[in-house]
Amino acid sequence: MNMKVTSKIKNWNVGQLIEYEKEKTLRVNSEYQRGLRWTTSQKQMFIDSIFRGYSIPAFYLHKTVAKLSKNVFYDIVDGQQRIDAIKSFSEGAFELRDPTAETGLKFPNFMKDEPCPWGGKRFADLPTDLQDQLKNHEIVVYEIDTNDQNCVRDLFIRLQGGTPLTPQDKRDSWPGNFTEFVLRVGGKSNVERWYGCPLFVTNAKVNNESKRRQLVAQIFMLHWVIEKEKRFCDIKSANIDEFYHAHVGFDENSQEAKAFLKVCKKLHTIFEGPKLYGHYLIHLFLLTSQLIEGYASGWESQLAGKWHEFDMRLKQARDDVKANKEGSFNPYYHRYGRHTQTQADTASTIQQRHAFFVEEMLKLLAPEPLDPLRVFSALQRQTIFFRDKGLCQWSRMKEMNRRVPWDEMEIHHVIPHVEGGRTDIRNAALVHRDQHPKSAQDVAEFAQWWRKNNLGTETDLRTEPSENMSVPPEGTQLKFLFRDVEYLGEYQNGKIVLTDSSGKQIICLSLSEASKKLTRTSRNGWKDWHFKLPGQTRWILADDWRNKQNTL
Repeated sequence: MNMKVTSKIKNWNVGQLIEYEKEKTLRVNSEYQRGLRWTTSQKQMFIDSIFRGYSIPAFYLHKTVAKLSKNVFYDIVDGQQRIDAIKSFSEGAFELRDPTAETGLKFPNFMKDEPCPWGGKRFADLPTDLQDQLKNHEIVVYEIDTNDQNCVRDLFIRLQGGTPLTPQDKRDSWPGNFTEFVLRVGGKSNVERWYGCPLFVTNAKVNNESKRRQLVAQIFMLHWVIEKEKRFCDIKSANIDEFYHAHVGFDENSQEAKAFLKVCKKLHTIFEGPKLYGHYLIHLFLLTSQLIEGYASGWESQLAGKWHEFDMRLKQARDDVKANKEGSFNPYYHRYGRHTQTQADTASTIQQRHAFFVEEMLKLLAPEPLDPLRVFSALQRQTIFFRDKGLCQWSRMKEMNRRVPWDEMEIHHVIPHVEGGRTDIRNAALVHRDQHPKSAQDVAEFAQWWRKNNLGTETDLRTEPSENMSVPPEGTQLKFLFRDVEYLGEYQNGKIVLTDSSGKQIICLSLSEASKKLTRTSRNGWKDWHFKLPGQTRWILADDWRNKQNTL
């Protein structure tokens, strides 16, 4: 039988590859190889794997003999990226990573306690024994011997499996507990134990299962980093790879895993029907995780409807920008919409989107904080921190731009609470605890600067967030029943005038302020008070009236 192709398994070592590269015996055939793609990070991790004695994939080389000189050459069919990494390191192009010096998500924790004498060194800096260890590392080479180029082409296609694997497909085959967790939550067809969380299987609007599992990994990674390190992170493919690697020992029964699944279940219950794009799932997940912990129940029944309202406003903003109807700044497009289109997986972009999303959703939802004191909730503090990009606003006013560590932050009421300033993120600024304005002069100076640089001169920080847009007509009657006592009031000159049991008038600027003065607790006044409009006989809940105005 006449064989067109033969394949011989050879035990080479890394040193041979280096020498053949220097001698130009190894050649890149552009028909198979599409250029160098590996990043420095990928090269560093590959060389580190060799030093740790890990097995590395075999190399496929097509052996050819020059007709005239009879010199032997090897065309690289599979292994170009790995060969370039070895060559580059041997020439001193990069240093290796040092696990003990890593601050990001690079190495699993257990590796940081293991000896790593090559860490932080270039090839020339290594002692002779480590240089020899690298050169003597055995590798498997398949020498393909054939004169039929079609056979080589066919081999290349078979090695690639016909269809290139996506980055997430490759992660799905990695060892480690985090891989298993993502597969179980994201789901994979025809594998019973990877049934998938209903939130992602039913609600995620993605093109395929691979994208769905990648979204699970991205959301978990964001949630983890925000909770653990109080920062946003990139969620690009390389960052996901590093997170997988750092969490090979992930505990599926940990509090973090249970909290993640709790939010998933809650969101799916709320969003039974709508399909949600990835960016919405990210921000709804992060928002819901904070609402569960910091706010009284009641927001759940409104979340889907208020998200729909946000989505309608976003779509309208996009249409207006596209049709050039909006000549000025449109926050729904410029602070959110456009950030879903470019660099959508970078930390800074996600942070900007999330700050705006939370800001708007809190105004729409008006959830009631669990803490009855007039202090900023954990969600508000987090939102303000990210919105102000971790910079002390007092020092920013002084043009110093001091960064604020999470555990040294304080939130400053721009208009002091004692002067009617509300506890709302629009009336809040991030400051370092050492630079919190205290004196009346400093407070006034900062408030003037804040209005000019962040709000505009017409913004009233003493009213409820949506009060200016939803003030009922002059003469509207108000009533509020609390602990079997009915309180009455009326809108006069845009203000709320109440009468207490002694006949004394109380002036309030917002419904929530009115509720607080009567109950001595922080409350959402829109859900307390009822309106009777001039000329009407029927009472209507203030919040229902406001929602009706927003749909007109």
